[in-house]
Amino acid sequence: MYPSYLTRPKTIIKIDYLQLFCIFLFLCYLLHKAYQVTQVTSMLIEFSFENVLSFKDSTTISMVCAKSFKEHLDTHTAEIDDTLSLLKSAIIYGNNASGKSNLLEAMGFMKTVILNSFRDALIENDEKRFPLKKFILSSETINKPSFFEVSFIQDNKKYRYGFEIDYNKVVAEWLYHTTSKEVYLFKRDFQNIKVNKSAFKEGLGKEKDVKENVLFLSLLSMLGKEISTNIVTWFKKVNFINGIYDDGYKRYTIDKLKSDPNFYKWVSHFIKYLEISNVATTKEEISNFDFSNLSKNVRDQEFIDLLESIKKIQSKQPKQDQLVTYHKKYDINNILIDTVPFNFDDQESEGTKKLFYLLGPWYDTLQNGKILIVDELDSRLHSHLTLRLIDFFHKFNRNKAQLIFAIHDISLLNKETFRRDQIWFIEKDQFGSSELFSLADFKTEKVRNKSAFDKNYNEGKYGAIPYFESDEKLIELMYGKEP
Repeated sequence: MYPSYLTRPKTIIKIDYLQLFCIFLFLCYLLHKAYQVTQVTSMLIEFSFENVLSFKDSTTISMVCAKSFKEHLDTHTAEIDDTLSLLKSAIIYGNNASGKSNLLEAMGFMKTVILNSFRDALIENDEKRFPLKKFILSSETINKPSFFEVSFIQDNKKYRYGFEIDYNKVVAEWLYHTTSKEVYLFKRDFQNIKVNKSAFKEGLGKEKDVKENVLFLSLLSMLGKEISTNIVTWFKKVNFINGIYDDGYKRYTIDKLKSDPNFYKWVSHFIKYLEISNVATTKEEISNFDFSNLSKNVRDQEFIDLLESIKKIQSKQPKQDQLVTYHKKYDINNILIDTVPFNFDDQESEGTKKLFYLLGPWYDTLQNGKILIVDELDSRLHSHLTLRLIDFFHKFNRNKAQLIFAIHDISLLNKETFRRDQIWFIEKDQFGSSELFSLADFKTEKVRNKSAFDKNYNEGKYGAIPYFESDEKLIELMYGKEP
């Protein structure tokens, strides 16, 4: 006898393929949105500040995409939800001393205050002062507090956090988050703190524990409170480097080469484009001064003993990590016969050194979805090399990392490299105050997507351009009056 399932009558199943396809598309859409949400980690929406360094008035740099701009949507923007898309990068132009570095320094100062206030909450010091640098070219701002506010995404939630501070006290502080709408978590007016009892329970009972020169957020983070710690963690993911002085990120890149095998493999592949066949780290003495030769020429025994003591101390010092690069060596017939080691710091070009040391922060930012802020990015780099670095950041940015940088190289000021809303300018007004504005702020008839941005900039159509006049007085002061 056949099993029962073989003798059952056949059931005719009608399949509506159009309906099935629609269901499939809907599921794909849900998966796509879920993937987007899980990928969003730490992104800057907007940063605002006032009465800081050369900026007198309220100033805002925004990473929000202009909805009307359709260029570079796939590579230069990151969709957060149905209502918000953010830019992956922002480029800042301006004359020397216009305030480009001050803008970036203001962003770094906000991070420093939050992290140091977190630490200083444990320190008994009634005279602790914030290292504040106000706008000093106006009597109006001398006794006025400085303002800082940032809107950002952390753990897929939108936050808005800010404070006003004077040299020795917190004047105001606030924290909001957005679910279906924006609601406050806490609000502070000097030492009067109001906590949202339902949405921010971690702040309850701690309102009286904070000193006047300590941020409430930092105190709660020090106590291990979840939301506050999360927000401080976001600030820790915002990293700053100076494109002129590479000592800070040099150390980071060398350490990462030693500790991260994947990074080492990535760098080993990258450097082939610099005509370097391999790279390694070695240890060298901190000082290469030869005391033995000096001792031979000295007859004073006390001085000789002093030199010997210094030599012993030097021998006990830890050795520094140094980079060694290897270049290919060829014979007379251009056949590869060997590789030659180069002391990286002494024998490689300044551009090669800067680019190599940049690779650590670049890799870390892209891999971990961080925010990298660079002053003078183009310093010591060929414009084509700078372009390739930026292009790589845009096109292979899978974790929604962001890059904000100040630059002088106007060869990058073109529609193939940047959207209009990514380009910012800074210039000073007649009263010495820096002003920030975006290329997106200009009217359509003045700047279109097809406009030659660099040509217009050079012609002064956007302002923020460096210039001086070669007038007769300059020539006369240099050479004297013509006979």
